[in-house]
Amino acid sequence: MRIMTEPSVHRPPDSTTGRVVQVLLAFSQGKSLLGVSDIARSTGLSKAVAHRILQELGTNHLVVQDPSSRKYTLGNGAFALSNAASAQSSLRKEGMAMLAALSEDTGETTTLSARMGYRRTYIGQVESSQLIRISVQVGLSLPLTVGASGHAMLAFLPQADIENVLNRPVPALNERTETRPERIRERLCLVREHGYARTDSERVAESVSFAAPVFDAIGEVTGSLSIAALATRVDDDREAELGRRVMDAAAHLTEQLGGPSPAH
Repeated sequence: MRIMTEPSVHRPPDSTTGRVVQVLLAFSQGKSLLGVSDIARSTGLSKAVAHRILQELGTNHLVVQDPSSRKYTLGNGAFALSNAASAQSSLRKEGMAMLAALSEDTGETTTLSARMGYRRTYIGQVESSQLIRISVQVGLSLPLTVGASGHAMLAFLPQADIENVLNRPVPALNERTETRPERIRERLCLVREHGYARTDSERVAESVSFAAPVFDAIGEVTGSLSIAALATRVDDDREAELGRRVMDAAAHLTEQLGGPSPAH
C-alpha cells in the first residue's frame, strides 16, 4: 500500500540554532549568491529574521555581502570550517590503517586524535588483543594539556598559542595530571627534542602513553597518533621502541596527508 504524504512545506525551525543552521544550509542548494528574499523563501523564515541571522553570520565571517548585488555568499569562516572537516575526514581515513598496523606491530592499543582548536578529540582506536588492555572513548574531547596525545600537538603549535593555552586554568583528570604551566613547558621542550610525548597515568592509572604529532599539507599540526600500554609491560628498552614506532607511524601518516615530517 502506498502511503500518501502531504506536499512538502517549508516550516521554520523552532530554535534559534535551528534557524541559523537552515540559513547556512541554504547556501548548499546550488546557488553561490543568495538575497534575503531567497533565503526567506528557502527556509520559511521571515525576511526580518533571515536578515538578522545573516548580519550575525557576517560578523563571524561565515557569510559576506557582495557590494554590487547586495546578496550574500559564504565567507572565509565557512570555508575554514569546511577545510577543518575535510582535514579530519582525511586524517581518519588515512589514519585507521596506520592504527591497525601499529597495534599489530606493538601488541598495544593505538589511538588517533584530531586537533580542534585548543582541544583534541579521539577519532579512532584499535584495541590491543591482550586480555588486559587500555581503551579510550572515541569521540571524547580533552584539552591539549592532558595526556601524551595532547602534548604531542601542543608542543608544535606556535609559541603564542602555547602561552594562550597555559595562561588558562589547566584541568586535571586525576591526581597524576600535571597542571603547573612551568612543568608543562618543560615537558613540551622534551617533546620537541625527542619527537614524541610520554605521559604516565595521566588518564588511566598504571598506564603509559606515547604519542607523536601528525601534520597537514600546510605544515600545521592536525592530530596525533598514540600507543597506550600497561606500565608493567614497558621497561626502558620497550619505552625507546614504542617511542620510535609511534614517531615513524606519525611521520608516515603526515607524508600521506601531504605534510612535512616533524623536525626532531
